[in-house]
Amino acid sequence: MAFRLGIENLIQHLPKKPIAMLTNASGVTQDLVQNIDLMKLKGAQIRRIFAPEHGIYAALKNGEVVPDETYAGIPVKSIYTEKSHSINPKELEDIEAVVYDIQDGGARPYTYVSSLKHLLSAAASTGTKVIVCDRPAPLSGSVVDGPMLKPSFKSFVGIDEFPLRYGMTIGEMALYLNRDVKAALEISKMSGYKRTEFYDAYLKHFVPPSLNLPTLNSLFVFVGMVLVESSKVSVGRGTPYPFSQFGYGGAWSLDLRQEKGALFRKIMFIPSLDPLTGQRLEGFSIHIEDRKVFRSIALAIRVLKHVYSIDHGNIDLKHLSILYGSDDLRKFIEDEVSVDEIAASWIDSSRDYMEARRTYLLYD
Repeated sequence: MAFRLGIENLIQHLPKKPIAMLTNASGVTQDLVQNIDLMKLKGAQIRRIFAPEHGIYAALKNGEVVPDETYAGIPVKSIYTEKSHSINPKELEDIEAVVYDIQDGGARPYTYVSSLKHLLSAAASTGTKVIVCDRPAPLSGSVVDGPMLKPSFKSFVGIDEFPLRYGMTIGEMALYLNRDVKAALEISKMSGYKRTEFYDAYLKHFVPPSLNLPTLNSLFVFVGMVLVESSKVSVGRGTPYPFSQFGYGGAWSLDLRQEKGALFRKIMFIPSLDPLTGQRLEGFSIHIEDRKVFRSIALAIRVLKHVYSIDHGNIDLKHLSILYGSDDLRKFIEDEVSVDEIAASWIDSSRDYMEARRTYLLYD
């Protein structure tokens, strides 16, 4: 069966009544046609577009307030403002359905999945249908890794109880997020997709879902190294290679011999963004050799343990706990628990999730 994206299947039977979209520049067809343009061409009545973090063009920095604007004459409503990161249910009252079509990052702290949960909640309150156009799981849909989020640590960078690397497509994740929301949800599935394959087995063009994830390999690094952003370590923001390198004072004394699936090349660089703006840093460039083996979360913990050994004050432990989804990692680092022991703790904590996950899988 020929591969088709969810959006490519949806246009075969578009809703006839007014709709809205939650999307950005990553919502393109295999031939790089923007979904909004395609749907307009096919006669869709798009009343408004909702723009998540990074904006409609996926070009704004992390945490930067997204402005309202227009796209092709259609109002674009920001859902990432100073006051709110959610959708006002009143914005849904004059439409039949909201089409969600964004390339996700496969990582819990990546906020597009949080915006999806907020959309489901708003739609449930108004009886509005949500149609999620499925896309390949960028880190493959077969690998689950990292800690579970504990309920008391929910935030916009941890919207629900699932592991850091959740191993589902965005359509499957929508079904999981909706388990306790009960919105009217429809998944426009992909055709010809196998969950064990990687994104570039299907799509020859990678469209960055946000400014600092410019390559597919950067997503494999982000899922773990996002934890390191709780510390005074540069992950390459403000350089040509965000999430493909990292650096800090004393980094070259870090022993990376136990890390598998990647080669680490010693470098020096000067980032132009926080937390170490303008400083000349020792660091490493990350060259992934085997995506099936490489585990960025273990790498991140090794980095954090090393940073903590140099200076305890270089890590914001509260911020780390929010990103990790519990305060377990803080305790592990303080008690000098090994990386292997930390990774072993994830297996028991995610057992219920792995059982529940089976219910929502759409592909072999």
